Amino acid sequence: MNTEAAAKASAAADKGVDAEHNGFVDENEEESNALADVMAAFLYYKKYSLNSSIYRRLHSIDELSERHRRIVASLGTIDKIKRTENLIRENHRFLLDLVHSSAVGAMPSPTESPDEFKVWFKHFFDTRESAGKPPVADHHMEKMYSTLKQFVRDWAAEGQAERDLTYGPLLDALEREFSSVSPDRRGNIHVLVPGAGLGRLAFEICCRGFSTQGNEFSYFMLLASNFILNKSESMDQYTIYPFAHQFSNVISAQDQLRPISVPDVLPSSMPYAGTAVFSMTAGDFIEAYGSSSEREQWDAVVTCFFMDTAKNVLDYLDTMWHAMKPGAVWINLGPLLWHFDSVDGEQSIELSRNEFLELVAKVGFELDRGQFKEKIPVTYTANAKSMLQYTYNTFMCVARKPHNDNQTGRAEQAE
Repeated sequence: MNTEAAAKASAAADKGVDAEHNGFVDENEEESNALADVMAAFLYYKKYSLNSSIYRRLHSIDELSERHRRIVASLGTIDKIKRTENLIRENHRFLLDLVHSSAVGAMPSPTESPDEFKVWFKHFFDTRESAGKPPVADHHMEKMYSTLKQFVRDWAAEGQAERDLTYGPLLDALEREFSSVSPDRRGNIHVLVPGAGLGRLAFEICCRGFSTQGNEFSYFMLLASNFILNKSESMDQYTIYPFAHQFSNVISAQDQLRPISVPDVLPSSMPYAGTAVFSMTAGDFIEAYGSSSEREQWDAVVTCFFMDTAKNVLDYLDTMWHAMKPGAVWINLGPLLWHFDSVDGEQSIELSRNEFLELVAKVGFELDRGQFKEKIPVTYTANAKSMLQYTYNTFMCVARKPHNDNQTGRAEQAE
């Protein structure tokens, strides 16, 4: 499985060092700094989490009256917090392995060379301090915690129900579209998955015989997907505790501290590996697939919880049109939680669902009304055992690029 994440991480961790993957050296200062910020969140996870989740809570209990402190202790609450501390340390070891897997040649192994790693670790954060940066930004730590939950959604048995509801309809629609082609002959059908996250949807598509490429912009997702896709040697190889930080809406300590094993399937065990190619690319979707080399290269585009990440969704639609072959199909499922709504200094075009569908038609796509689904209730990285669940009433649409790609006609239609 090809990936650019490892190469970019190595370049950010030790700028100017050739990466093992693709010989890539990142010369873009802004991009390199952004990746270093994300790596800092992985590396600083233990210290940040112990301060915010453990020591603060223990201090709050210490501030109680002696009577109240005895009562709280009798409930096992203090023991629970101390158990959580150990699980945070377990998560930390997992995350160090994850970062190291993408920073080959730059970062010493935390397990094989612990003394060298400590020196490197100190230098990494000393460099940030000398540049006037904090060790890590709070919003990056929130994304860090979300990434742990993404492992549950994409690569744990517990996430299967959520995957069935979300990925299931997309996979079914793709199978219907190419039902006349047997899986062992689908290798020449190329499917693009923008916003691929940790790669499970793209993996599942490839497991059905399609040559599939996932594209992802978030370095949190890229580092994590590189690790799970390329470094997993057995099922349930890694154990994480993604809900250890959640102290609200918890039914029992057992629920909060439960282990999650990943991956539930071995990514290297794709049934049609001899004919179907699986790859992941890093970068902005519009820049990556709006290039001349990507013109009319893709037989299908599958988007899941992706379209609302656009500042201007017309840019996404134009890019897909450019990259899709005449007659290609686009299958979409998701909400319209416009990510840049009310973000200061950012362009954002927010459309209703009906406006969105009308826009799709105006761009030139032919909507398949028979496959439109108005309301599909799904969750996103939900904690199945939490007292609080958020449900999106998503919609699903299937559209095709006409065989006669008439650019003049599209322009006239827009007018």
